[in-house]
Amino acid sequence: MNTHAAMPNLTGPGGGPYLRNAWYVAGWADELVADEPQAKVFLEEPVALFRDADGVAKAIGGRCPHRFAPLGRGRMADGILTCPYHGLGFDGSGTCVLNPHQGEAPPKVSVAAYPLVERYRLLWIWMGDAAKADPATIPDFAWLDDPRWEAVRGSVVAEGHFELYVDNILDLSHANFVHPALVANSFTLGERKFWQDGEKVFSRYTRPDDYLSEGISAMVGTTGRKQDFIGEVVWHAPGNLYFDFRVADPGTPYDQMTLLPSIHAFTPETAGTTHYLWATARDFALGDAEFSAIMRGALEFAFEHEDAPLIRDAHRLMKGQDFWDLRPLVLSGDGGGIRARRQLRRMIAAEQGRVLEDN
Repeated sequence: MNTHAAMPNLTGPGGGPYLRNAWYVAGWADELVADEPQAKVFLEEPVALFRDADGVAKAIGGRCPHRFAPLGRGRMADGILTCPYHGLGFDGSGTCVLNPHQGEAPPKVSVAAYPLVERYRLLWIWMGDAAKADPATIPDFAWLDDPRWEAVRGSVVAEGHFELYVDNILDLSHANFVHPALVANSFTLGERKFWQDGEKVFSRYTRPDDYLSEGISAMVGTTGRKQDFIGEVVWHAPGNLYFDFRVADPGTPYDQMTLLPSIHAFTPETAGTTHYLWATARDFALGDAEFSAIMRGALEFAFEHEDAPLIRDAHRLMKGQDFWDLRPLVLSGDGGGIRARRQLRRMIAAEQGRVLEDN
């Protein structure tokens, strides 16, 4: 398939608007500790993350209404987040409850409060209508919380629009050209299948009875032996992806194959920067710190030092122009990314009360 894609543009230069009524990953739960609030930006909005007096994670608007200082850089006092500039205090509902100046009453003012759920060792934030925030719709990454699995993980703020990073995971054919240690026929010659089920988009790569990459073979202990390979990516709007990576001796039943489950979560910081959180787990070599360190180092290098710089450069070369306005060439490996982009545009349009038709 060699065609050019075109679609109505719902975005401004470089990105936005965003799907707001959706769950985004705000960070690793254990990195938000008592008495250490965090200042972050999601969907171009400043947000302050902190734990209240009961240890419950909270997310409120990150700009103080007094002189606009970053609340996330403030201090905690009895479970109240205090502004680093003049000391006004805000609770988990975003209400100002403390005024330290001359015994004055707290001003009747508040900042936004965002639903924040701690699940699967992650913090999930809802940036839209709080009344529509249903925790039951958070994608299932229960393996992150399962003691049978041991995960290595990382996070970084990367340059580039978040949909470019989503494209990268849904199209695994890039691996042979970006990741020398992951070169394998599985990604270039294997069977490819792309489909959509409801709002989810799937990419599957299958290659039976062939050699894995040098790096993966060493990780799973199959060096010099041919394997069956199945890799399936599931996209959950707007930017949360599950990668089901399976290998085994030829003919092994699917449910008995060695599984390396991964999460790749992309949350827009701005139109040009993305919070990228990732983790990959295994159910072997548990407790082996040296193995974990090697595994983490290899994956961190691939995700953060091979993928991210290339996507950064592509983003810069787009010069703030919309993806669809550039009329991108579409190859056979783009079936997942194109479906996800179109589905996201439809969801944004519906949220805005529009009806969008693909063309």
